[in-house]
Amino acid sequence: MRSRYLDIDDRTQDLAELLRDRPAIAQDFTRMYELSWIYHDSALEGVVYSGQEIEVALAGQMLAEAGSMAMFRDIRNAKAAVEVVRAEASAKKLKITLPLVKQLNAALHAGNEARANADFRKDIPLHRAYFHEIVQPAQIPAQLAAVLELCETADFKAAHPIQRASRLQHGFMHVYPYTEGSGRIARLLANLILLHEGYQPCVIHTIDRQRYYESLKLAEPALRELMMDSMENALTSAEKYCREAAAAHRKLAR
Repeated sequence: MRSRYLDIDDRTQDLAELLRDRPAIAQDFTRMYELSWIYHDSALEGVVYSGQEIEVALAGQMLAEAGSMAMFRDIRNAKAAVEVVRAEASAKKLKITLPLVKQLNAALHAGNEARANADFRKDIPLHRAYFHEIVQPAQIPAQLAAVLELCETADFKAAHPIQRASRLQHGFMHVYPYTEGSGRIARLLANLILLHEGYQPCVIHTIDRQRYYESLKLAEPALRELMMDSMENALTSAEKYCREAAAAHRKLAR
């Protein structure tokens, strides 16, 4: 496990240096990465957008082909939640708190007041995408507080960032505080830790959707393994993108 951490760390540092030296490529790369992030994160929840629908929504245009303002709103809300995470990740000291959880829930559901201001769930949802064990509604406040307090412990802070991100996501998903949006919030919080520590966001691809669901039924290392696989695949794609983009820039400069 340690060797995988070191390999991801080294490749992440190399990619960061490459992007730092090529700001034009870095800007395009970040835009494409966020499109992928929104696409795959939505697909994990069973909502599939086309790349064009996401681009048009983020450009602030009307979604004539998409056919619904709700889709426009939800894509924009996903981007807004990502921006909240990026802003929090830039802080010198990372604090993962209940107000932040509520802020992310509000961002994801802006324009849908019933969900944006939703209290914690009052039941065990019968028709949900996730089938792992979740706590009873009466236990949510105490269990969520325990998950968030864990982030402030010396043991948690001493762990590798990928392990911390996985532990937080796994714990949050077993609390599952909201009927709608808990999965998205859990992944945003995990990526907050990764971004704060200098990693690219962990984007779990839709092809791994079933594996993601299954990992939540198991102990935390199963989710961590999936996250590392996803991060390694993303690094491979990023390295290829940067090589090809740099070659294209050199060709244009001739």
